[in-house]
Amino acid sequence: VIKELSGKPVKEAVDDKTLPFCWKGRKPFRSIRDVSKYFKPLALRFSSGWRSKTQFEIPLEGYLLISSKGNVCLGVLNGTEVGLQDFNIIGDISMQDKMVIYDNEKQTIGWTPANCDRLPSSDTISI
Repeated sequence: VIKELSGKPVKEAVDDKTLPFCWKGRKPFRSIRDVSKYFKPLALRFSSGWRSKTQFEIPLEGYLLISSKGNVCLGVLNGTEVGLQDFNIIGDISMQDKMVIYDNEKQTIGWTPANCDRLPSSDTISI
């Protein structure tokens, strides 16, 4: 992300402690739409041994947020800052509108886009 911002009119906002990485523009940002010309969707690629690579594409709204100071901040936590060695933490905003599937037998997880504004339908009856 930092390399992609080179030469663009945003600068690190060192005074903004909302998250470890925040940037400010020429004027305060009011929405993610204001920064869409500076950032691209974030693509995470996963592979495990012989399994095919899986890509998880996160839209701007899923990894950026606008701070109360009008700066844009990276919503991905560097795990080394919280004692998790070389792991990064995604979640919260990154998983919005995704249904996460856990396969305990195969020890894998997956995801699919979902309309999370409604509860999924069920064949059971509530009493």
